[in-house]
Amino acid sequence: MSTLNLTDKPIKNMKNLVLLFLIFILIQTSLFSQNANVTDYDVPISRARTLRFDGYWNWGQKGSDSVLFNNAQANLLFRAFYTSLPMAWFLNLDASGGKSLSELTHNVKFEGSFRKYIWETEDVFAFNKLNAQHEHSYKQIASDLTVGFGFGRYINATALAKAVRIEDHLIKDKVISERLPKKILIEIAHLIEKQNEYISNYGEIYETKWLDDIEHKIEESNLVADNNIGSLGTLRMRQVLFNINEKVNERYYGWDVNLGVLFPLTTADKSAPGRPNLNLSGRYSVPLGWKFQVNTVADLFTPLDSSFFNKFGVRFGLDFIYELSNRVNFVTNYRLSVDKPQGSKSLISNNLGASFWYYIENNIYFTFAINYTKQQKLDSFLSTNVGIQYNLF
Repeated sequence: MSTLNLTDKPIKNMKNLVLLFLIFILIQTSLFSQNANVTDYDVPISRARTLRFDGYWNWGQKGSDSVLFNNAQANLLFRAFYTSLPMAWFLNLDASGGKSLSELTHNVKFEGSFRKYIWETEDVFAFNKLNAQHEHSYKQIASDLTVGFGFGRYINATALAKAVRIEDHLIKDKVISERLPKKILIEIAHLIEKQNEYISNYGEIYETKWLDDIEHKIEESNLVADNNIGSLGTLRMRQVLFNINEKVNERYYGWDVNLGVLFPLTTADKSAPGRPNLNLSGRYSVPLGWKFQVNTVADLFTPLDSSFFNKFGVRFGLDFIYELSNRVNFVTNYRLSVDKPQGSKSLISNNLGASFWYYIENNIYFTFAINYTKQQKLDSFLSTNVGIQYNLF
């Protein structure tokens, strides 16, 4: 029997890279530390909405009449969630459409889920989830329904991130003498969270009322240099709250785990739906300081029949976001897909992407992305993309 001897140099190099990365994060969080952490923002009701559109077109020609490629692609992403002590719901929509020469393509995925917490003081819930998808090659919409139980809770702490960004500006401009107390920061975040409530109560003049209340809360700290934040402080508040020349990334923290039974409802080729599947899924989000955000998601399913765990599918995703500045974000993502048919070897697919988002104005980003895909023995695929992204809200 022969053995394969590996030197420990690659392992040491990997350990060194991880150590350097952790040291970098510690330096970042210590240099720009606030009195509040992201996980200090615990609210009874948390909500978020995102609607994003991006697209590209490329064209190439050889000679005077030979078109090599004429491709266009448009993508629409919608995310919304609402979570409270008794109940929560989530909506996800991913739609894409395009053309390659004369061939038109589309892919629409929808996921909606509802959960009811069994006890308001605990994080145990019952849930149901509906998935639906249609591609250009489908004969009908493919769909399934999952019913089960889970544990965990998600919190949207973006309002506190905006409060901290305002604090950064006021410190830099010497409007306040030092960092605001945690209690004041959290109360400012609660006021920021109530924007829609101010719009409903005050209509056209809501902005004045809203900014006045935030300003008074800052002045309660007794750290304001001239007893009021002045026109410069108001300008900084508006820049953060209305995305003027900068953009605050969404901040989430928390985790949840779901265990349920997936029932196929319809298939893409109009064949009879298969057997129910056991479905185990989970997600975890953690902010590292105020410049880093890590999101993970995992999903496993296997049929509830004789092929239990002899046939299965696994999906895993990891996103890492780093705010290089108030206008530049670095985003990396990794996707792993494993499909194991019964009696056959697993099919493994890996996708790694990295992109820079440069915030221009009015929720418009200029983006540059590179993607690498590898599926076992097939040739790897490397692509780049330059485009414009518009966040409608």
